[in-house]
Amino acid sequence: MSSLPTMPVGVDRHIADTAHMTNEEAGAYFRLQIFAWRSPGCCLPDDDARFARMLGTTLKRWGVLKPIVLANWTLQNGNWSNDQVAREHQFVSEKVERKRAAGRKGGRPKSLELQDQEEALGSVIGKENENETKAAKAKAKESPIVPTGDEDPEGFAEFKSTYPKRNVAFPTTYARKRWLEARRRGATPAEIIAGAKAYSAEQERIGKAGTEFVKTADAWLHQRRWRDYPQTAGEPAPVAEIPAEVWRERVRAWKARGGHWPWQRTEPPDDPRTKVPPAILAEFGIRHSAERPALALLTGTGR
Repeated sequence: MSSLPTMPVGVDRHIADTAHMTNEEAGAYFRLQIFAWRSPGCCLPDDDARFARMLGTTLKRWGVLKPIVLANWTLQNGNWSNDQVAREHQFVSEKVERKRAAGRKGGRPKSLELQDQEEALGSVIGKENENETKAAKAKAKESPIVPTGDEDPEGFAEFKSTYPKRNVAFPTTYARKRWLEARRRGATPAEIIAGAKAYSAEQERIGKAGTEFVKTADAWLHQRRWRDYPQTAGEPAPVAEIPAEVWRERVRAWKARGGHWPWQRTEPPDDPRTKVPPAILAEFGIRHSAERPALALLTGTGR
């Protein structure tokens, strides 16, 4: 049994991440999240046979589902991890540890209300204790406070404007926390921002900018992904090409869904500006002309 048997689900984010999936794909995606939650390190080994067994399907069917289901997962050191599961697991673990620490200290201290009641009943506090209490309160005010609200750590605003857009709002609060953690580890604003620029350029080139396939900024910072782009600022980042099988599955899904194309930053296959490789278009009998042939020829619907 998992040490954390309850997995929180961010409903809005889950819907955004699975809106383009079929019921089968969305079910497989959520089931793998559950398995990852129960696994050490919140990750699953890169083993297609094991994935198929987890989902109760065949290897052949898993091969069809895999490009869509694992699009929001990251393969690193032979293991697949999901940002949402890792983030929620860390949040719950920290919350449980705080409660355990409070329990070891004997629980929470008395509230000010109870202290006031004791004084009203005749509790006498000596001058020395009163002075010590005041000194302790004065010292507490000198403790450093983590910036919140409108406070802007050095370089964070530029990072926020540089980071590639996603299909949901920028997670400012969580990203600011991860930014401060990265700075405490010794990272400089310049190297983080340079990595964000390179990552943004990469996402634009492969057509993922503006979609759910862009990593959330807080997860990107927590995983220290700027280290994946060690080149100097302004130097083009290496292009991570989309595999032909992924393009093929997208076009197949596009035709099956009557022309719905959820990848917003790339044009659909019937658009002459599409980034779908010509060989894939030819497989599906899609041809373009200067007059931009109507989608009705392919799907029975108009643009």
